[in-house]
Amino acid sequence: MKQTIIILIIFIGVLFALFSTTSFKQSKVVVQNNISKQAIEIKPDEHSDRYCNMSITEIDYSGQAILTNGDTLFFDDIGCMVLWLEEQKNNEQIILWIWAKDTNEYINAREAWYHLGENTPMHYGFGAYKKHQANRIDFKECQLKILRGETMKNPKIKGEILGNN
Repeated sequence: MKQTIIILIIFIGVLFALFSTTSFKQSKVVVQNNISKQAIEIKPDEHSDRYCNMSITEIDYSGQAILTNGDTLFFDDIGCMVLWLEEQKNNEQIILWIWAKDTNEYINAREAWYHLGENTPMHYGFGAYKKHQANRIDFKECQLKILRGETMKNPKIKGEILGNN
């Protein structure tokens, strides 16, 4: 009996220590009533990815999807956005924004150019750019590669891109 009480006291002490040092700040996954349908400023650690639920710690690879009702959803990686988009009905009506690394602004994700081989938060490996260059692909091709698993998550693709085959 004495041993059970001691274990219970230790357990309660551990729980108290855990909860007293944990922040329960809620991350934004959705912002409603974005009637202008423009990209919303993402602040690191204040927004979470709608698909993978990870906290968005940097905006360099972030994206946003704005639904017809004005709800804005956030993503930490184009891969998460594409996988989420694939599950949506009438997905061509959803407005997509992506952070352009060359202009440091949100641009239309469907008009962006993508480069495979970057170190992105969820390791899909696609960085978005406003300006076209020879080694960049359009949104449709990027989308297709993500859906096929042709990303930096795939060891074979990663080896080919990094030259480690």
